[in-house]
Amino acid sequence: MKKIILSLIAFVLLSSAAHAAQPIRFGVPPWPGVTVKTAVVTQILETLGYETKQLEVGPAIIYNGMINDEVEVMLAAWDPHHNDMVDPLVEAGKIDKIGTNQDTSIASLCVPDYVWNAGVKSFNDLDPNADKFNNTIYNLEAGSGMNTEMEKIMNKDVAGLKDWEQMESTLAAMMADVGAHIKRKEWIVFGCWAPHWMNAIYDIKYLEGVPGTEKFVNQSYINTVVNKEFSKQFPEVYKFLQNFRISAETENEWIYSFGYKKIAPEKVSQDWIAANLDTVAVWLEGVKDAKGKPAMEIIRAEFKNQK
Repeated sequence: MKKIILSLIAFVLLSSAAHAAQPIRFGVPPWPGVTVKTAVVTQILETLGYETKQLEVGPAIIYNGMINDEVEVMLAAWDPHHNDMVDPLVEAGKIDKIGTNQDTSIASLCVPDYVWNAGVKSFNDLDPNADKFNNTIYNLEAGSGMNTEMEKIMNKDVAGLKDWEQMESTLAAMMADVGAHIKRKEWIVFGCWAPHWMNAIYDIKYLEGVPGTEKFVNQSYINTVVNKEFSKQFPEVYKFLQNFRISAETENEWIYSFGYKKIAPEKVSQDWIAANLDTVAVWLEGVKDAKGKPAMEIIRAEFKNQK
């Protein structure tokens, strides 16, 4: 009997040790803001003694991976854009939505500040100035969510936009057009959102929506989701992720550094953590590292001389 008890104890200890060594797998859609956001979180976790792994795949694959125990965490569950995928899984108890990590995202049409100052502040102000805009809205390529919703707006003649057209292109091409128009002080209206580096380098304003534009003009929330076993497997990390929250302005800075200036996400995250230890302390309040020590003590010791 004693041998059985000892064997059971050994088995539990070995299982716990093996479990502790399991990497925390993050699903990372290939979007600049999510890339840096995940780099910040994983750099903190690795400093605290956890092994992490980043899997760069699309949201649908990530959610399926959470169900199949192939992914633990995603920091990019967009509400309302992902609700059709996320809500059924949450209601079925297959994944856990543990908090909103960014609640100031927005999407609409934008104009340069000089166009806004000239009186174009709403969708209703576009058609009266159609000639100045050449009846054209610059937007993402056909098949994208923003393009599809704008097509519906035009087809329904919302705000008198039925005789307008979309200049469809990739994000890079659209941003090049925006930059060229702004440089020449020409009028342009285009699909826009935050967080994105466009908000950091251009003086732009978001147009107010009107009835019929609700699916195009919206404020979004970005949630943290984990698989159903995560809170039991990594309770301290779970606590950290519940506390993890940033502003759109911070994410704009990250996207500008990585997506526009092409600084490696590891470098962006390292520099930001070192310069924002007070914010990190809020995230890690009451959290311990992988060995049971106060997490923030470890982070301060590692980053205090990197400012």
